[in-house]
Amino acid sequence: MSSSPRRSFSTDKLVGIAAFIISIGTFVVYIYEANLIRTQQYASVLPYLEMWNSRVNDEEYRLILVNNGIGPAFVKEIRVRYKGKTYEGDHTDFHYAEVYPKDTLFRFISSNVRAGRVIPAGQQVELISIQNNLRNADRAFELYGEQQAEIEIVYASVYDEKWKIIGMSGPPQKLE
Repeated sequence: MSSSPRRSFSTDKLVGIAAFIISIGTFVVYIYEANLIRTQQYASVLPYLEMWNSRVNDEEYRLILVNNGIGPAFVKEIRVRYKGKTYEGDHTDFHYAEVYPKDTLFRFISSNVRAGRVIPAGQQVELISIQNNLRNADRAFELYGEQQAEIEIVYASVYDEKWKIIGMSGPPQKLE
């Protein structure tokens, strides 16, 4: 009779330890699944900005900014680097400060991209467009296509994850 209480105490102890281990295992699985869901949510709104040159013929040139991601890109900063100088703000500010005063014949059509602008998923913006002008198309290609002037854009996702692109130098770089 004295061995029976001892056995039930051991069985209760084993059941309690097993329940504790199962609880810990369930908690670990829950944390893993929550992490997967968070990763999926972040990926479901991922913006992916890229810059492209487009030169259909000698007299046309386009510099295109496109969001190939699946979420909107919120522009945080934009700057142009040229000959050791940095021009903060829209790329057209660079043209009026650096290119246009020295070459009053350089004409172009542009779209403004400033901090605060949203570029929806699947949309593109023609940053520079030159048509029917061989001289200006060549000059714009020199500046942007050959990376003499580099446009740097810092942008964020809906969850405020930040990335940076620098001209056409490669894929976006994640910041922070």
